[in-house]
Amino acid sequence: MHVIIGGCRGTHPVAQPGYMRYGGETTSYLVEGAAGERVIVDAGTGVRALGARLQKQHGPRRVHLLLTHYHLDHTMGLPALGLLYDRRWTVTMAAPSRGRHVVRDVMPRLLHAPFWPLQVEDMGAAVRYRNLPRTCGTHPLRIGALRVRWCPVQHPGGCTAYRLEEGPKAVVVATDVEWARSTPAAQGALAALCREPTPARVLIMDGQYSRGTYAAHAGWGHSTWEECVALARATGVRRLLITHHAPDQTDRALDRLARQVARAWPDATLARTGERVRVA
Repeated sequence: MHVIIGGCRGTHPVAQPGYMRYGGETTSYLVEGAAGERVIVDAGTGVRALGARLQKQHGPRRVHLLLTHYHLDHTMGLPALGLLYDRRWTVTMAAPSRGRHVVRDVMPRLLHAPFWPLQVEDMGAAVRYRNLPRTCGTHPLRIGALRVRWCPVQHPGGCTAYRLEEGPKAVVVATDVEWARSTPAAQGALAALCREPTPARVLIMDGQYSRGTYAAHAGWGHSTWEECVALARATGVRRLLITHHAPDQTDRALDRLARQVARAWPDATLARTGERVRVA
């Protein structure tokens, strides 16, 4: 199993020189299973490159798109997902409902007139929708040999963390989450997702702030990198990728942060757009 990072910037994309080493595309990850399964988590602007990658590959032309939530930095790339325009492809969009908002209703709105010239039904691909329960309980979603489990996490409007398993190997994606304002039950649920039935090999977690910058942004829905390290170490995670980089953080600033993170825990790094991570 591998994870390819299409985008790891939070809030909005950036394109200026000085921001490209870590990347300016917003959140999107591709998980590829050993048997050819393809799962994309979130459709930020980084989804465009991930879709182009898939179109060049051989094998079944099927992909699942899991949505953590519907904020624009996690969905704005949908019109640029080339798979949607290809009649050979089937795209299944899945997410838990959020009150009256269900994936079948929300995602087509991003492509609805007058905001985009083509609507979902005109784009070519077979698009399917799957409404997931708020928590998976004892019934994971099965995508080929992959098992997907999830839990809600603290974020304005709600958000979902996902765990994708292939045998004993697992990756957890937890973006966006505000650890400091999470209830003990919510913290316990995310910790269990990281730890059970075996510790995740890779945790990708929102660490947009540090202890020094968090107070000015309390309630905005994001964690500190120190909290990410503490959770990864406490749950036995092998490797931590800190993500959702603030859009005002230049490469130089993130380089300084990366050195701090490495001193705190050598198995933690900052995510970079285009990175391919082996989950082993």
